[in-house]
Amino acid sequence: MPLQLGYFAVMEYLWETLEKTPDGKAIRYTLTDIEMLWRMGFVDTREYSLERWMLVFEPFKQADGTFLLEKDAFFALDQYRYKGEVHIPFDAMRINEGLYTDEGLQELLDASIAPSCSLPPDQLKAYFTELKNLFRTPEGLIKIVFEAKQKIKELIDKNPSPLRNLELLFDQMIAQGAYKELEQKVEGAEAERVTAQAAIEASSFSAIPTTKTESAARMLKTVEKAKRKAHALQAEETGVSLKKIRRSRKGLRG
Repeated sequence: MPLQLGYFAVMEYLWETLEKTPDGKAIRYTLTDIEMLWRMGFVDTREYSLERWMLVFEPFKQADGTFLLEKDAFFALDQYRYKGEVHIPFDAMRINEGLYTDEGLQELLDASIAPSCSLPPDQLKAYFTELKNLFRTPEGLIKIVFEAKQKIKELIDKNPSPLRNLELLFDQMIAQGAYKELEQKVEGAEAERVTAQAAIEASSFSAIPTTKTESAARMLKTVEKAKRKAHALQAEETGVSLKKIRRSRKGLRG
């Protein structure tokens, strides 16, 4: 079961934890910080390209080239945040070996490989046309073997999408046992108690630079510090412990 990021009070947590100006009234970003936020999956990249995301900060540009955001402006960034599902990362080495039709391989490409890769669609298509020709049998099928899976893995490792970077972050936290269930009282007609998706404790992610962007990329590291209550969820849909999440054995995103 994937995580739903829309239920977490990300902006409150970030405002509490990020370094601020000496007067405590604003957060200062550099161009590198802003770009890293996009590349690490903080932004809904389907809706907002990197160029469009960078333009959001133009009104806050300072003479030294940095960008200064006071609290209201900072919280307004929530409208650009990715609030969708976070799956278990696709593992190319778990792809079932054997013979594939073009249609079958295309299904795997669309469902799991393309969302994990930052290459433009035309380049990704060209890559897989070459790969299929390399491993095509005389009968016209594509034989996926260890070497083919390794090529797919290398492609993704060299060109991870922002969503994949976010998935890898969460996967590492799960592997470290950094999650625990957090019950919160839900406001509603019956004021039922439901289990929130997760609370994330301290963790590390070495691939992220150790700047204020690191905190942003680890946006849910200690959600229990956030003050906003979780949105009301349907217990039958969201009451599943993260401990029950398992990696797909077929190489698909979980």
